[in-house]
Formats: sequence, structure tokens, C-alpha cells
Amino acid sequence: MPAKVAQIFEAIDELCPFSLAEPWDNVGLQLGSGSAEAESILLTLDTDAAVVDEAARGGHAVILTHHPLIFEPLKSVSDSSRTGAVLQQAARAGLAVIAAHTNLDAARSGLADQLADLLGIVEARPVEGAALGWSKLVTFVPAEDLEAVRSALFQSGAGVIGDYSHCSYYLSGTGTFLPLEGADPSVGERGREEKVEELRLEMVFPSDRARDVVTALCRAHSYEEPAYDIYPLESISHDAGSGRAGALEAGRNLEDFAAAAAGGFGMKDVCYSGNGSEAVRRAAVVPGSGASLIRASAEVADVLVTGDIKYHDRLLADELGLALVEIPHGVSERTALERWAPRLEAALAPLGVAVSMSQMGSAVAWSRSGAVSEEGGSHAGTAEADSVSGSRQANGKEQGMHQLHVDGGSRGNPGPAGIGVVLTDAGGGVIDTVSEYIGEATNNVAEYSAMVAGLSLALERGIRRLHINSDSELVVRQLEGRYKVKNEGLRSYYEQAMSLLGKLESYRLTSVPREANAHADELVNRALDESGH
Repeated sequence: MPAKVAQIFEAIDELCPFSLAEPWDNVGLQLGSGSAEAESILLTLDTDAAVVDEAARGGHAVILTHHPLIFEPLKSVSDSSRTGAVLQQAARAGLAVIAAHTNLDAARSGLADQLADLLGIVEARPVEGAALGWSKLVTFVPAEDLEAVRSALFQSGAGVIGDYSHCSYYLSGTGTFLPLEGADPSVGERGREEKVEELRLEMVFPSDRARDVVTALCRAHSYEEPAYDIYPLESISHDAGSGRAGALEAGRNLEDFAAAAAGGFGMKDVCYSGNGSEAVRRAAVVPGSGASLIRASAEVADVLVTGDIKYHDRLLADELGLALVEIPHGVSERTALERWAPRLEAALAPLGVAVSMSQMGSAVAWSRSGAVSEEGGSHAGTAEADSVSGSRQANGKEQGMHQLHVDGGSRGNPGPAGIGVVLTDAGGGVIDTVSEYIGEATNNVAEYSAMVAGLSLALERGIRRLHINSDSELVVRQLEGRYKVKNEGLRSYYEQAMSLLGKLESYRLTSVPREANAHADELVNRALDESGH
């Protein structure tokens, strides 16, 4: 007999309790009926029209999606929005959609644990423990009611702590009450105060089971109006939560660790920040986007592996002495999901439900800017006095590049410093700018900071072919490899910039006179003026 969607939901809840989800998240059964039947489910990172079609054609009655299909509140379900159109398509196909997002990241043996295992992290513990979302029930029972009430509460889901059930605490005391007119006391008489020997009974329970727990208490208790209190708890899990951190199976330097991480995720190379020759003994990993855990990771690890790292995230990590290895958001989660799939298969096997991994790509796809020649690739163009370092070349006519102008300046050297960035298309049309005060710094640090900010901006925009203009000859020549980085204070900025350049398909570095960098210079001064410096 086919399993019910509700049974599948319960099995998933056992694997990755939905109670572990972050408060801002939206997980659970998002579409469909718990009474519907299913013989197989489709596991996917995202749910879009192609995935719904894949599920319908494959006979999968349930889609288990990591990224929730419904995330923001919906005002309508119409085909005027992507979400509405996909929901309509799934509903017409009779599909159920279940979302397991941050709860799956956080759960024991969930996505974070899968990546910790992949990276060789041993004795991994959460970087931040998950809030358990539990409460404590305190009630008062006569001794003869104790076992009946305890049994009813245990059956309602109360009294579980980790791998232990039937957990409770009780002690004796004296309870008093005065039955009023209309009362029907099981002990004592109306109008006379009573003193009764009672037991104070305590046990914890999942907060979302409060209704069931109170109902069980009232049914099993002999009192007409049993007294009870419910206290919310701020308990933190020690084996479930955001990210994982622990010791590495084998000590290695950062560069070797980054190379091994790239291989583990099936990538040719990855970007990293930090001193590549320094040893890393403890590592942290966060599936998808983990910049919010940089501070917490710095307390327990030498390096953090995660995605969606922005310019200021790198600066913060550098300040805290934390190295970073960047794995694209979708790559890390897809890899973890594939490694987790056998656990889901084992959990659903008793129900006779098969599991298939979606073959569709991410619902969000980036395109590379710039045309590609018919001869087979894009390239940096002719060799000139300016650098073509790091570019990937192929035969063919040069195509237009996006233009990046960067500048940094300090009033005092060191002193109040700012950065300016101008990103334009090949024709000179402005795409985006940055004007930002960065605090006390030297001119060279400001120039490098502007370079890192500009490269980060271009990469975030999906740009992979770039002509970079800076009026700092030092920065340009060091990135070309013509000058050595002798100032150790600049080394981390140099390594960040080189790491970002390595993500470009092709680039050209040009040292330009200040007048040719006027717009970026103007943005530096604006940042300093607006900061009051």
C-alpha cells in the first residue's frame, strides 16, 4: 500500500526536525495534502518549472526541496509571479512540496555534517548550537495520580532529552485550595480550605507540542482544574546547529587545504584568503552562505569554508585572523545534498518510498559577460605594456571587456581613508559605483582595498572579463608579479586580490595617471568628506 505524504513528512522530521529551522525560515509541507499517496519523491536543491516537470514525468508525487518554494509571504497565487506559476503547475500535477532548509543544514548528519566529513573535519561540533525550541511543564499531582499523569505526558511527546526518554523530576510538598460555589472537587468540600500532600512534577517538551501536552495532563489528572505552569526555555543543542567545526584529520598548510577542498567539491580550483603557507589545524564549514558565522568561526577554527563571501566579510575575517575558502553556494549545498540522499533513502525504505535526485541545475543561473569567439573562447587581446597576467587566452579576435576603475586614498598616510570604484560596460556606461570610508589606513592599504572591493563587485555582477585601471603603480606591478610584496601589512590584501583575479576568465591590469581615474578619485574624496574627515 502506498505511503501517505504525512508519513513521509514524519520520516523527514525524524531525520532533520523542522523545529531546528531558523525563525526567519519557512519549512515544512508547503503544497499538497498529508492524506495523498506517494511511492517516490524527488530530492532537489531548488524547485522551478523544470523540476516540477521532472517530478511529474518521473512519477514522483512529492518534491523535497532544500530552498523553500514559498519563502516570502504570498499575496496571491497567480502566474504573474514565478512562485505562483510554479505552485499552480505543481498543484495541477497533484504534487506535494516539502521544504527542509536550515533544519536540514543544522540537523545531526545533515548538510553541515556531510561537508565536515567531506573536508576531513573530525569530532565536528556546531559553530553555533541550535535553539531547541523547548518548554518546561510544571504541574502538581497527588501521589496516586503520578504514574498515570507521567505516562500520559510521555505519550504526548514530553520527557525526551537527547537520546533519553521518560525524563521527569518530582518532589513532595503541600498544596492548598478552597473549592468555591459551583466547584465539584475530587478532594475536599465546597467552602472549606483543603491542604493536600502533592508532588511537584516537571518535564520538558517541544514547544510546538504544548496543546497536546496540556490535553494529556488534563485527561489523566484526577483534579477538575489541575494547576500547571509552562516556562519557555533557551536551551541550545550541542550536536545540532549552524555550521560545523573541528580538528582536521591531517595538518596541512592553507594552500594545500584549499586545493584538497576544491578536489572534494569537484572543482578545478577555489579562491581563498589568508597566508597560503600557514598551517591550518582546525576548520569550520557552513553550507551555502556562512558569512554571518565569521566571528563565531574565528573562535574555534583557523579557516572557514563557505560561500557568498563579500568584500567586508573578507576584511573582517582578516582582522580576526581567520582564513577563508570560498565554495559557490549552490556547489556546496548540491554536494552535501547528494551525500545526504542515502540517509533519506534508508529512512523512507520501510515505507516503500523510493528517492531520486533531481538532474536539473540551479534555478538561478549566471551568464558570463562579453561575447565568445567562434574559434573557441574569450581572451585578453594583444600584448601591450600593461599586464595580461592571469588571463585565459584562445585564438580569435578580441572581444570588448567591462571596465573597472579603482582608487584609494588616505588623508595623513596613515590617516582617514576611503575607496572609490567605478564599474562600466565595454562602452563606458556606468553599471555601479562604490564610495566608502574604510577607517584609518595608509594610501597603499586604501589602494588595495579599492582593488579588492572593485573585483568583488564585478564578480558579484557575474562579470568574468575585465579591464582593471588603477593609478597605483605599486598595486598594479605587484599584482603583475613585477614587484615583490615586501610590506607584510599589504600581503593579505595582495592575496585577496590575487584570489579574486583567479576567478576571472580573463583580465587586463593597467596603471593609469590620476586624471584618467578622475571618477574613482572623486568617489574617494566624497567618502572622506561625508565621513567628516
